[in-house]
Amino acid sequence: MHVAIEAIKLLNERRGIGRYMRNLLPQFAERDPSLRVTMYVRRDDDIARLRTLLATLHAALPERTTIAHVRDLPRTDADVVWYPWNFITIAAPHRPMVVTIHDVAPMLQLDHRWWKWLKRVRFKRRYQHTMHHAAAVLTVSEFSKGEIVRFLGADASRISVTPLASVDLPVEGPDATRPLDEAGITGPFFLTVGGHEGRKNLPTLYAAMDALYASGVHIPLVQCGPGMSSSTRAVAGRAPWLHHVGFVSDAELATLYRRAAALVLPSRYEGFGLPVLEAMRAGCPVICANSSALPEVAGDAALLFPWDDAAALAAHMTRLANDPVLRAAQIDAGTAHASRFSWSLVADQTLACFERVVS
Repeated sequence: MHVAIEAIKLLNERRGIGRYMRNLLPQFAERDPSLRVTMYVRRDDDIARLRTLLATLHAALPERTTIAHVRDLPRTDADVVWYPWNFITIAAPHRPMVVTIHDVAPMLQLDHRWWKWLKRVRFKRRYQHTMHHAAAVLTVSEFSKGEIVRFLGADASRISVTPLASVDLPVEGPDATRPLDEAGITGPFFLTVGGHEGRKNLPTLYAAMDALYASGVHIPLVQCGPGMSSSTRAVAGRAPWLHHVGFVSDAELATLYRRAAALVLPSRYEGFGLPVLEAMRAGCPVICANSSALPEVAGDAALLFPWDDAAALAAHMTRLANDPVLRAAQIDAGTAHASRFSWSLVADQTLACFERVVS
């Protein structure tokens, strides 16, 4: 099979969707020695950079992969074209097209700033265009499948659910403590991972941290991910407990998971929530909101709370900080739960979808 992949964002995307791609590509190479890939990028100088990245992912990928400019995508001779980034961008009208829709958050009213309304309208049109042209849709959770059906009127039979995994994170490697060293943290800390969009619901976490400190539980919060929002900067200016460490390497992230008292994920809307599985696999207890896909991903191995209830979140954080028996039980449950997810299964399901649309 010959698969064309719209890979415009692969070099720069370091968050969930980038991990999704960097894990599936080597699995494709392992599973089908006859598989050929053409990857399409936006700039000519991305070609050499992408070839270097592919060599780090799997030794066979560079020799089986052609890299071309995205302007050539409509004329591809591939058997199937895959768009991993939520949308069909530059269509290949004479080939079956498969798109991975991770969630429909960009078109939902989760952020009420006026300019976000304009973006929502544009995103809704992009989703509708994508559904009109896609031969099949992949998504990462049953929750997201339901959202695609609900908001886009999609035929559920066209949608395949391929849950993600976390086995790429080097959880047993040597400690990489730069973020903790720079923050001056030597003792316990809570960890949160991700962006600062409204749906990430960070104000609830900040209110819980204020309550913890007021009650005498002085355990700081380490926050890693993209740059701070204006609301987070305002909190950082007055809160001694907040340490924003920015983007971290995989080794540093694994170290943070291993050393954290718990991962706290307060999001009100996630299509999957990969940090849940990453933390569990690293032996870190998880506290997450009981909303969107998070209960589906966390199963019975996390402490759940209503996304808008800071008092309930603070209570869970206090319990984990003070109860070593509970903490040990959560670690054991999380490790067992995370082991049920695998990138090899995601790859098998994805390739099966490609074969269905080709045949």
